[in-house]
Amino acid sequence: MKHLSPTLQPCFFDFFVKLAANNNRDWFQAHKNMFQRQVFEPFKSLTEAVIERMQGIHPDIYIKYKEAAFRIYRDTRFSKDKTPYKLWMGAVVNPVGRKNTRYPELYFQFGPGENFIAVGLYRPDKEILTRIRNDMALRPENFALINENPDFRNFFSEGFQGQRNKRLPQQTWTKAAVKNPFILNKQFVAIRYYSPEEILRPDLVDFIVAHYRAAQPFNEWLYDLI
Repeated sequence: MKHLSPTLQPCFFDFFVKLAANNNRDWFQAHKNMFQRQVFEPFKSLTEAVIERMQGIHPDIYIKYKEAAFRIYRDTRFSKDKTPYKLWMGAVVNPVGRKNTRYPELYFQFGPGENFIAVGLYRPDKEILTRIRNDMALRPENFALINENPDFRNFFSEGFQGQRNKRLPQQTWTKAAVKNPFILNKQFVAIRYYSPEEILRPDLVDFIVAHYRAAQPFNEWLYDLI
């Protein structure tokens, strides 16, 4: 029998529609078995398959599901929104998981309200951000070629985005940023949004990983800077 690749079913999204209308602990506890069957177990299998596939690209990716995936429980301590549960499931794949600050990463988040797949580096630490900016200042053409790569733009038409600093600590960076505004970036993220219908596909694992492969010039560039 041919092995079937993990994927998601319509009930995955249906559960979140119901949860949105009943986002409270009593309802969730009463339907926790449904969550396990329809959401948690399929998403865990999907994430583990993505991790395994990514290991074929980078053997240093050895994380487990719990290191990659975000829990459904919301941290409401500092939020005006006190609903206890997220309306999506998400995971980030790289060599170290959710605490990543330097490796190129693949992130995917699925739920009825917002589905997307993202690549890049969301939270670079000070050291790697310094290396990125130095390289951009010295060789501005490198990142321009990466960001305009046709295969990359086929998946991410808007290219890299992310929050930017208004001021830079080094004058050389400030001068270089006039011609290369990406030096101001403190995030380097490319995102592609999809409808739930577009995510309900039998080749979902391959589809997710294809986004990371499309960003391979960025991934190789970042690995060279680490």
